[in-house]
Amino acid sequence: MNLNKLALSLLVGIGTGCTNVPPAPVVSMSDLPNCFDANYDRQSGLFTIKNAVGNVVNQQCLLTVVPRGDVASASQLAAGKYRVYLANGGGGGAGGTLQAFASTQGGGGGGGGGAGAVETQATVNLTEGVYKLTIGAGGPGGTAGALRPDGVGGGPGWAGSPTNIVRVATGEVVLGSPGADTYARLSRAQSDRAAGPRDAHGGSGPGQASGGRGSAPESDYSAEVQAQPGASRLASGRSGVGGAPGEDDQRAGTGGGGGGATSMGHGGVGGGESPGRKDIAPERGSLGSGGGGGEGSSSEADPGARGGHGYIALRPI
Repeated sequence: MNLNKLALSLLVGIGTGCTNVPPAPVVSMSDLPNCFDANYDRQSGLFTIKNAVGNVVNQQCLLTVVPRGDVASASQLAAGKYRVYLANGGGGGAGGTLQAFASTQGGGGGGGGGAGAVETQATVNLTEGVYKLTIGAGGPGGTAGALRPDGVGGGPGWAGSPTNIVRVATGEVVLGSPGADTYARLSRAQSDRAAGPRDAHGGSGPGQASGGRGSAPESDYSAEVQAQPGASRLASGRSGVGGAPGEDDQRAGTGGGGGGATSMGHGGVGGGESPGRKDIAPERGSLGSGGGGGEGSSSEADPGARGGHGYIALRPI
């Protein structure tokens, strides 16, 4: 199995659990925190990654559902039908590439923004019991690239980690990607190879429109997005426009692309310079959206920003 197939196999399965998918491993309830205590964002009314330490792949927690009619505490849910909104982590933005003044081919430029995760929506009947939530982390941003004769650009951003809900008693995947709780992020070398051409495109997973490429004009970006089934600007990073500088602006085309948005969060802004000539670092995505691409100018190239962490929202019906 090559790395492209490996990366795809780790992230497929967005949607409801299937009968041909092996159950998730048995969970030791004493090892995981209560979801309301550890992962609930009260401002947004959803579960997401909080207080992450280091380069986490995901966070896992336990959600207790009490019988219908019982009084649920602030750290429990009552059994019943819920509308569920679930998303994987967003893709990381690509790193920028040093820009060549003398290049007539437009070498170098800003990295593309990462793709926003495609949100899964479903009506789910939660019966009493304990459920494990695995919330995928946003993909790290790509590394900055130096201008080279072979045209190798900034590193692509990583795809975000998968998210799912598992019923502990049976191991049934209620919603989301099977295997999310055992998902292992690819190494940098594996991710670079699995992502295809090193053209400074943002991170993207199956079912997502790919992030915009560095050194690609907006018309190319639009054609690329339109060619992908189900693609839209809400699920795709905009391109960072690279190329040779203009006569009046020697930093034209250096900004990174913006990350794709989700219904819950906006994409990260690409790095570059503000109108006041103040350097702006690429912005990480929020709630499943893509991270911004890194700047690529004649004097510096910056890495891309991380994608936003995944989320699970449960709305009673």
